[in-house]
Amino acid sequence: MKAENNIPNSYFSLVRKRFFANRVGILGLVFVFLLIFTAVFADFLSPYNPAGRDSDRVFYPPQGINFFDEDYNFSLRPFAYGFIEGFDPDTFEPTMEIDYSQKNYIYFFTRGWEYKFLGLNLDIHLFTTKDNSKIFLLGSDAYGRDMLSRVFKGSRVTLLFALIVVSITTVIGILVGISSGYFAGKFDIATQRITELALAFPELPLYLSLVAILPRQMDPFLVFIFMAFILSSLKWAQLSREVRGKTLSLRRLDYIKAAEALGSNDMRIIVKHLLPNVTSHVIVSVSLLIPSAILTESFFSFLGLGIQSPFVSWGLQLNSAQDLRTIGSYPWVLSPVFAILISVLGFNAFGDALRDAIDPYATTAKK
Repeated sequence: MKAENNIPNSYFSLVRKRFFANRVGILGLVFVFLLIFTAVFADFLSPYNPAGRDSDRVFYPPQGINFFDEDYNFSLRPFAYGFIEGFDPDTFEPTMEIDYSQKNYIYFFTRGWEYKFLGLNLDIHLFTTKDNSKIFLLGSDAYGRDMLSRVFKGSRVTLLFALIVVSITTVIGILVGISSGYFAGKFDIATQRITELALAFPELPLYLSLVAILPRQMDPFLVFIFMAFILSSLKWAQLSREVRGKTLSLRRLDYIKAAEALGSNDMRIIVKHLLPNVTSHVIVSVSLLIPSAILTESFFSFLGLGIQSPFVSWGLQLNSAQDLRTIGSYPWVLSPVFAILISVLGFNAFGDALRDAIDPYATTAKK
């Protein structure tokens, strides 16, 4: 009889076991994956051009998908009923009544509006309609634009913006934190005073003042880039403080002292020994910084100070929902709120589970 193999699990296998034992973390990972998939294939998933306007379908309510008609006849191809615009004599407001004679059928993997993907001109979409008919699963906005297509397109801009902000924040935070913790002395004192100033500075007034000085006629792409740099101007400080504390504890270990005794230069010690050991903490911090960047961008775009048209972001879509009368009459214009909630909850759940899994003192998951 062979002896049982008692080889201990590697660190990464333990992290994987701890993470997949957390059901909330798995759910967060699924949300994160779906958001990334949506952002990458936004054009393919969008049935209509997000910028396309339709004056005949302004503020169309969401349409449900049906397989049975009003006479309970089954249809293998899903469809949605159209609407007839009416008028309420009591409130003097337009109304939408279902038109059972109008069936808009859904066709999958068919040709529609053209878009570019990886330099290729494509027109294949997951689903669309034919014969000038349209289906608004999330309704339409004040210009007759499909809300679902704009939410898909907005996911790309919003997540790309968050990725740029987090990338700049991470690079600055790692450089400042590791160099401050490793070199110590006067350099550490000077660096920490700057970091404390950044931490003590009120973020909102700085962001509002910096955004306010941007010319209103500036190119939307430049506004996008400047907004990313503005939001990164203070967010690096907390990460650098955390990386510095990690570096201070690592530089006292024997293998760092051995590397110094063998004549390794500072750059080699930082890159080969310190950086890999702070990477796990940085990954967790990044997963928690992304929802913060998404909320900040949505806040400024909602106020009209952030990303500008023709870019489409979730916050910019909510800018048209500032009027209480509009929200009361057409509540579906708030659909980007649910996209923001899903993204924030997903990244937070994923980040929390990853932090617990990487913690070396966490309880090892049962097999």
